[in-house]
Amino acid sequence: MKYFKIFPLFFLISFSQISAQQDSSEVIFKFNSAEAKSVAIAGSFNNWTPAFHPLKKIDENSWQLKTKLADGYYYYKMVVDGNWIPDPANSEKVNDGGTNFNSILKVGNPPIPKRKTYSISFPKEKFPRPVLTDNPDFIDLYYAALNMAWQKISHGTKQNGFVENYMDEGFSEHIYQWDTNFMVAFGMYMNDLLPAIQSLDNFYRKQRNDGYIQRVYWETNGEIAHEPTKEEPMVNPPLFAWMELKYYKLTADSSRLKKALPVLIKYFVWIEENCKTEFSKNLYYTSELGSGMDNTPRINAAQTAWIDFSSQQALAAKCISQIAKIVGDEKTDAGFQYHYKRIKNDINKILWNENKEFYFDLTRNDTLANTKHIGAFWSLLSEVANDDQAKGLIKHLKNPNEFWRNHLVPTLSADDPHFDPKGHYWLGSVWAPTNYMVVKGLEKYGYENIADEIAMNHIQNMSWIYKYFTPQENQIAYEERYSDGYKTIWECYSSEFKSPATRWDNTFLSRQDFVGWSGLGPIAMLIENILGVELNGAENKIVWRLHRKDKHGIENINFKNEKISLVANPKSENQFEIKVISENPFILEIIKEGKTKSFNLPLNNARKISGGKFESVILL
Repeated sequence: MKYFKIFPLFFLISFSQISAQQDSSEVIFKFNSAEAKSVAIAGSFNNWTPAFHPLKKIDENSWQLKTKLADGYYYYKMVVDGNWIPDPANSEKVNDGGTNFNSILKVGNPPIPKRKTYSISFPKEKFPRPVLTDNPDFIDLYYAALNMAWQKISHGTKQNGFVENYMDEGFSEHIYQWDTNFMVAFGMYMNDLLPAIQSLDNFYRKQRNDGYIQRVYWETNGEIAHEPTKEEPMVNPPLFAWMELKYYKLTADSSRLKKALPVLIKYFVWIEENCKTEFSKNLYYTSELGSGMDNTPRINAAQTAWIDFSSQQALAAKCISQIAKIVGDEKTDAGFQYHYKRIKNDINKILWNENKEFYFDLTRNDTLANTKHIGAFWSLLSEVANDDQAKGLIKHLKNPNEFWRNHLVPTLSADDPHFDPKGHYWLGSVWAPTNYMVVKGLEKYGYENIADEIAMNHIQNMSWIYKYFTPQENQIAYEERYSDGYKTIWECYSSEFKSPATRWDNTFLSRQDFVGWSGLGPIAMLIENILGVELNGAENKIVWRLHRKDKHGIENINFKNEKISLVANPKSENQFEIKVISENPFILEIIKEGKTKSFNLPLNNARKISGGKFESVILL
């Protein structure tokens, strides 16, 4: 998703000549021009910031910079009078994600890359234990994802002002708002082991007085990556309120809500005041990078009304209203109900195409775009769509010529002229956060079967690739050519082939060990959709959709203030023996073959076992 392109200068144009002293870490950048007024170099070693490495004019035609770089591989461009171009004398180059190229520089003898690791060993035995006799590979993938998340736990410092421990995406020296929210979505299930919900506090701590929260901060000093502008507001989808509400419903811990509510309100207001233009008709836009879907085609749609960002702002309003109601703030509840209804009505009035039965971005010509991208499905999660509109969206989702591909769900419809079967990042790859969004949106409208099918397909493909896929080394970016193989979880996947997707350059495969949000499938969707378990601590209730035939369940999972276990063991073709180990009273609601039965646990005849817990047995 991010590729050292923190602001949209990456696609601009810029001449150079470079020579590197390969026997040392000194690099000499040279550029020949009598006409140039300024020359600088921007690359992966300086966060693509030309101001850090200007060249000096040494005679009438020559510019030069000597600097030290650690041994390694780097991507770079020369910036000449504000124009960005690759080095025409360097044949080593790779597509920059747009219509140009980055040059590749090798400095010294690059060390073999090593995967990021945590100083404390992964405590596998302490985590929840899924039971799936028919899908043992899913369990392997689950623990692999947890281990990758564990290895990337990071720590705040006095310099950056972050919280003591937080979940880190781990691929750069930044934290990202978009990534962090989705890491919370699966990390909250084991928040006693993974510092999930508190990771959001890194962003809350950085909120400015006007409500602004940037999408990306440096982990070195906690500073923003770049000042916002009208063209690049440097914000991500406003998902904090969604995550706070999910965490409350899971844990019944309301202690965060009162503290978070003012932060969420101020951030909503900042977007309200800064992410609209005369082209957006009172709806919302961000930048390509800000949307999180970097190279999604948004033809002639700069600063207009975007279906994804507008639906995400509607979702924020809806969740803020619900949080306010929980904490007893009736005025804020009513105010954000109004915001939600207004945004919902405007989206349906402006961005819904009745004939095509799909939501589209608005163009600057005041017409709807033709691009069917996955961002339209945020209208389900935010409940912006009515029932008929949801049916229309699902027709497109289930169409094998559009979104219903071998690996569900690509982020761009397969009938789009920009669709790339290799993925090419957001030109048809399958991404965990958008898959999770689609699955949770379908559940809002009662389409659990389709949601479960997408989850199953996604995890099956991830599991196969984890177990069997072996890339050619020239498919791997230099900085990820590890010596211990490539049995890993990837940033995104091809919808057409059993393979990771290509990244922004459409040359190398996407990032490895991406947990990161790719943990959503093997962890969150495994619990919620494959096992069918919904933990609702706020209502002291567990809902279990019993839709499998094998022995399945989950042991040692957090539920409010204890660890519980739920395992269903088939006794016959139509009957399960369900064992529940718990201590404190709660309601277990089991949905099987369309029928719902509720049980107050522990049962009166429950067997007392060690640790003050009880084993309840249900035949159903």
